[in-house]
Amino acid sequence: MVSRCALNEIAAELDCVQYCSNDPSSCGCSMRSMHGLPYACELSSYVVSSIPLESVHMFWRKLHFSDQGLCAAEVSINDEIETIRKRFKDIDVGGKVTLKSKLREIAYLEENSMFPPPSKVKTKGAPKKGLKRSERSTKRDPSYSEYVDAFHSSQSSNTSVKPSTSCYEPPKPTRIIPMLDQFAPFIQGFIQDVVDVKADDNCGYRSIPTLLSMGEESWPMVRNELIKELRKWLHDFIKLFGGTERFEHVRMSLHVDGFSHVCFVC
Repeated sequence: MVSRCALNEIAAELDCVQYCSNDPSSCGCSMRSMHGLPYACELSSYVVSSIPLESVHMFWRKLHFSDQGLCAAEVSINDEIETIRKRFKDIDVGGKVTLKSKLREIAYLEENSMFPPPSKVKTKGAPKKGLKRSERSTKRDPSYSEYVDAFHSSQSSNTSVKPSTSCYEPPKPTRIIPMLDQFAPFIQGFIQDVVDVKADDNCGYRSIPTLLSMGEESWPMVRNELIKELRKWLHDFIKLFGGTERFEHVRMSLHVDGFSHVCFVC
């Protein structure tokens, strides 16, 4: 039931029984850990009886490796299957799915996700064809996080540059517009300037050349430009005013020697 080689190893170990009985620390128990055979300290207890067959590893009791029938009764996975079945009942759904997938890899080899390579892969020697420097480089491509860090560092470096004193412009003081509070609040944000002109029938025409830095006495020129505008877009203004009568009334009011009391600004 036991290999001759194993019996010879046990016989050699028996010669050390007397020596180890005087000095137990010299045994080391290497025979059990390395070969699966009884060591000297263990053999000393079998001097008056036979050595149990269970103390010899299964490897030394399998005399014919080609004949599996000799050890069929001794090798069984019933205990393991029962343990797996109990564990399968106790774990959650996710654990059951994982355990089942692992068991299927063992039970159904044809459904295994691992396949042999399509062709023999040459693993020795450098490639013979010429490659570009970028293809021969062993430097890896930066990861997405490294790209983001590089972008933020470049942005921070650009914003951290302080402008020189030569290109520094002091903030312009806010100009106080006179009489702005006399206008409605919703329109104050659209007013850029207020000018005080002579109070007469031509005050509206005086304000335009004043804001254009032409002087308020240039108001007749504004009227003349408005007359040209009416003449250029004659039909459009007639339609806008709702008839020729209203159009002629506005046009005559723009003449300096005409009805100057009508104040009209386009």
